[in-house]
Amino acid sequence: MGRNYVVTFEQVAVSAVQDLLQIKGAAGKMLRIKRVWWGSTDTAIPTSQMISTRCRYLPAAVTDGSGGSSPTPAAFDPGTGAASFTAKANNTTKATSSGTAITMEESGDHIYNGYSRAFADPPAVGPSESFVFELLSTVSGTVHLSGGAEVEELGG
Repeated sequence: MGRNYVVTFEQVAVSAVQDLLQIKGAAGKMLRIKRVWWGSTDTAIPTSQMISTRCRYLPAAVTDGSGGSSPTPAAFDPGTGAASFTAKANNTTKATSSGTAITMEESGDHIYNGYSRAFADPPAVGPSESFVFELLSTVSGTVHLSGGAEVEELGG
């Protein structure tokens, strides 16, 4: 059985296309992405609009995105040690791969509803690979989003 972690970003002012999250595989480990989500956290009603997102697997040599933060994965069980994998959040320069990226999910969702996707067959991410949860559309007005991913780490 694997170790379960959550990676989040909270109340980020979003105004540009970006990688909401990039989950990076670790040496000697496999990851499963169990769920991803985002929601608006504005206290005033934001401009009514659709938000376009995509989940992609980046194989081979991955060049990390930049311009955001590096959140620390948090364990679901306090007795679990630190995660071996790393994450990046809200990078406005998006991650790329020398391999062929695979789109796993693409969705347009109303900002008032948010988005949550639990994968029945969780995507696997190996060493030197990445899973990217991307914002594909520029939003109207000022919008603050929170979101994250649930990740299972296997091996080691």
